[in-house]
Amino acid sequence: MPQKSSQDRYANKFYGAVTESGANTLTFAEINTAINLQSRTAWILHRLEWYLDNASIAIVSATGDTIHGALCSSNKMTQLGLDNAGVIDLFDLTEINATGVGFSQYFYPLMRDFNQLPGGGLIIPPRPLYVAAMGVALAAAVTVKVRGYYTSLELADSDYYDLLDAYRILS
Repeated sequence: MPQKSSQDRYANKFYGAVTESGANTLTFAEINTAINLQSRTAWILHRLEWYLDNASIAIVSATGDTIHGALCSSNKMTQLGLDNAGVIDLFDLTEINATGVGFSQYFYPLMRDFNQLPGGGLIIPPRPLYVAAMGVALAAAVTVKVRGYYTSLELADSDYYDLLDAYRILS
């Protein structure tokens, strides 16, 4: 698809965090990418690291309690799902079969590795870029954090517009 005119040689990183505005409320926070929409810059996303704080993990305590976190190209959606073109990556942390005995163990960060994809990663438009959080059946608001690693790629006009169109919200 894209013709490379110039590409970073080294990985860059970004960071985003969002706390729900209220328990079980889909909430977005824009990630500052310092990219101008007219720059025709794309990112090749190599890896995402998802983090949850201990307070957020602690409230996932009963069967059905869930934390959704997502990297999105829009903040206009009403639900997070892989069927939505604006969702770049999505994770769920769910309590299943809570019995009151035993323990749960979570390892952080939750990592998504895109390096094995053709082209060495997932090509995305870097602006706008949002981190989203939504709890389900939780007693308090949750916080979701993400760190991403990428390289930049300059695209021709037609390739850049095709990329923007691919991440458009279709619903």
